[in-house]
Amino acid sequence: MVIQVGSGEINDLSILNILNENNLLYELRIRYKKGIIYTYIGDVLIAINPFKQLNIYEKQQHDLYKHIQYRNHSPPHIFWIADHAYRKLCLSKQSQCIIVTGESGSGKTESTKLMVSHVIYCSGNTGDRELQNRIIETSPLLEAFGNAQTCMNQNSSRFGKYLQLNFTDNGRIVGAKVYEYLLEKSRIVQHGSNERTFHFFYYLFAGLEKEDLNYFHLNDPETYRILKDPSGEKVFPNQTDFDHCRQMFNTQKNIMKRMGFTDKDINIVFTILSAILHLTNIQFTRDDETDGVYIEDEYPLEVGSGEINDLSILNILNKNNLLYELRIRYKKGIIYTYIGDVLIAINPFKQLNIYEKQQHDLYKHIQYRNHSPPHIFWVADHAYRKLCLSKQSQCIIVTGESGSGKTESTKLMVSHIIYCSGNSGDRELQNRIIETSPLLEAFGNAQTCMNQNSSRFGKYLQLNFTDNGRIVGAKVYEYLLEKSRIVQHGSNERTFHFFYYLFAGLAKEDLTYFHLNDPETYRILKDPSGEKVFPNQTDFDHCRQMFNTQKNIMKRMGFTDKDINIVFTILSAILHLTNIQFTRDDETDGVYIEDEYPLEVVCTLLALDQEMLTMALISTFSITKGEHVISLKNFDQANDCRDALAKALYERLFSWIVKQINNLLQPTRRNNSMDGDIYLTCSILDMSGFENFQMNSFEQLCINITNEHLQYYFNEHIFIQEQQDYQTEGISYEKIHFQNNEDLIALFMDSLGILALLDEESHFPKANDESLVQKFHSHCKYHSRYIKPKGNETTFGIHHYAGKVVYDAHGFLEKNRDNLSINLIECMKKSGMELIKHLFVITDEINHSSISPYTMTGYTKKHPNWYRKSSANEHIQDHMTEQTNKSNQQELTNIHFKEYFNQNTVAFHFKISLAELLDKMKDTEPSFVRYVDQYVNVTYTFNQ
Repeated sequence: MVIQVGSGEINDLSILNILNENNLLYELRIRYKKGIIYTYIGDVLIAINPFKQLNIYEKQQHDLYKHIQYRNHSPPHIFWIADHAYRKLCLSKQSQCIIVTGESGSGKTESTKLMVSHVIYCSGNTGDRELQNRIIETSPLLEAFGNAQTCMNQNSSRFGKYLQLNFTDNGRIVGAKVYEYLLEKSRIVQHGSNERTFHFFYYLFAGLEKEDLNYFHLNDPETYRILKDPSGEKVFPNQTDFDHCRQMFNTQKNIMKRMGFTDKDINIVFTILSAILHLTNIQFTRDDETDGVYIEDEYPLEVGSGEINDLSILNILNKNNLLYELRIRYKKGIIYTYIGDVLIAINPFKQLNIYEKQQHDLYKHIQYRNHSPPHIFWVADHAYRKLCLSKQSQCIIVTGESGSGKTESTKLMVSHIIYCSGNSGDRELQNRIIETSPLLEAFGNAQTCMNQNSSRFGKYLQLNFTDNGRIVGAKVYEYLLEKSRIVQHGSNERTFHFFYYLFAGLAKEDLTYFHLNDPETYRILKDPSGEKVFPNQTDFDHCRQMFNTQKNIMKRMGFTDKDINIVFTILSAILHLTNIQFTRDDETDGVYIEDEYPLEVVCTLLALDQEMLTMALISTFSITKGEHVISLKNFDQANDCRDALAKALYERLFSWIVKQINNLLQPTRRNNSMDGDIYLTCSILDMSGFENFQMNSFEQLCINITNEHLQYYFNEHIFIQEQQDYQTEGISYEKIHFQNNEDLIALFMDSLGILALLDEESHFPKANDESLVQKFHSHCKYHSRYIKPKGNETTFGIHHYAGKVVYDAHGFLEKNRDNLSINLIECMKKSGMELIKHLFVITDEINHSSISPYTMTGYTKKHPNWYRKSSANEHIQDHMTEQTNKSNQQELTNIHFKEYFNQNTVAFHFKISLAELLDKMKDTEPSFVRYVDQYVNVTYTFNQ
């Protein structure tokens, strides 16, 4: 019989009449095109790698080939080979061997795993299931350590494997053994371009958490010689590769655990791999004197006990050693550590019983720091004692990223300082001071993607003392309220807390009084992701409890029922105001308000003239050449105007609440008449930490600029001052090199810096965010800290002290202008509610900017002791405010009162506020608390 080639239907090519290379290859090619990858040639199975997933290895196929007697009853398959060998073993009682050969990348390793799975399937369920699973998982685990990427194959076996399965004489599998041959160990130290060393080294970097990387002293993978690609390709060329390696790490780690490896075993494996990475990084230097070599960088490690309270005593003080020691201490439950004069703190994300009266007593008036473990109370106590002994005002600066625990630390330090000041003072005043922080949190904090109680404003809390250390008053200064959060927030984020407390806490009749309906109907409460305002009953109950708590605090603080009602009224008005929707008017190119209900409610609540507010929202009033001109707003302008009013209302309300608190905390005549004069202060600065989100906007820029100034302040005190003191005292010292960010502050604050360019562009009506970024690129592109990204027209980047941040300038100009039109301000000033009138008078426009209406420069009205500086502070503080003052003096000098309003931008006021903050700190002696970054979740983890 003549068998014709070319049909692709021949399962066994040995039956071809003419059996030669051409016919074989031709037939294999036809079958492959039909998706048939297996073919017999006599007793040999020919297999071709399909390089894709095929659904021919399911249970159905296992059943089809299980104990099959005649090969031609089913198509060729790898399962038949496995089944045939197993049946021969059972019937002939003869051990079997399947030999798999082929070039690299042809699919041998996958075939081995498939045959093992089928043999185990055939052996039935009577055996040890755990053993069977371990045998199946042997191959992928060995691949992780014995396979590597080559130029031919991304998962090339770099060793030979002889897997022996052991059976009883009735075919039940009872064990297995692996024999390994010819491991390509040279790949550890050398590999070609576009190749890699063994897989698990890469899995290690992608899979280990940051604290574990630190534990094994592992840094950036790019720093390890054996991971580098000779072609210069990055270790992880893209995010997909990194994610794959991370997934494989978790998979292999789980396999090891299921295989019976203990945590100790796994730790040993990771330790040895890490040691190999460091070992191969050892570099030798030729010694010309001996013709030998020496190791210049020995990188000895002397840390790891977790018992060192002050890490400045380490012989080798570097980043790795610090982080490693902090991690060890954190795992032991120790969250506070000193590094010289600085307290390092780590958020435990759980309640600790280390803030009770016992601890207050332990750290009260403690003279020697090393007599007790590091603690936040020691910083507070030390500042208070220095205030009393040296008669020098103090300032505690708390820094760290969002969610790291700064706000809680501030409250703890306030409570300890009040505890230290004794019981002779005004107990009611002391309680009010303590309750200031939680009250301000209710109005100034919000849920972000990083932190459920994130401070969206900066707070400088100044405690006032008599010269004998008795607390007699306090004052709060607030900075950088993120008012844009009123009208916009991201997915899984919220606007300010109290809006939610309002709906959960008000009784039904009160909700009706404020015209409040279902919270889901209010635009600014909705989550962009579609999440409900109150996702569950627990959240609702928490907000209800917080409403009652904050309302009681307000009453204890001295807020009257009328004050509280005014607050609720304005909050309700903001909710309705932001629900006003505009409809485009095609005839006039303007807009109109179709549903006037929210407008009517706003006017009712704030006692406004409805027609006047309507005109102010949809039109602009101006004077041109002596004539009154009314221009209609377009759709976007009307929305911006509505949102600007909402932001202005909340910002002014927040400032009014702060002012009311300050009135209630100010020193009274009774307090002032006892035990000396008031002239000493102990302040605590709690500023929003450095922020780097997926999308960074104008708010993040202002926050990060502030943090750059605080970092400079920190550097100057910790490094510059220390060295100056040594020099003054004639002590020899080695100059300390540190990352100075003075050039970056200049990039922001100079006359042609980013903030000045932003203000300049904000005064051009036709300017847009693209033209703003182009101006940044033009003036800043040669600055070493400035980044010009490719492609996106509205992004620019900055190399901050804490890392690279890319900013999206979309909305920068609108946020910076933040203008309220004249007719809108006039409408507010004609409100029937006295507070609304008060919040929108001209003098408040100036006071609101932290500029005195009587001292337009903002700098001439100083503290009586302004020029009384300690020699240690003189250089630091002069240097700190030199550029900021220079820039702002230049802008304010000789500006006519009326012309001042042309400078009425957020950036302009921000620079003034920042300068004032630095001025407040000028007469104080600082202490520092730094929170290190970690994962913002409730797990007991540590992140460098």
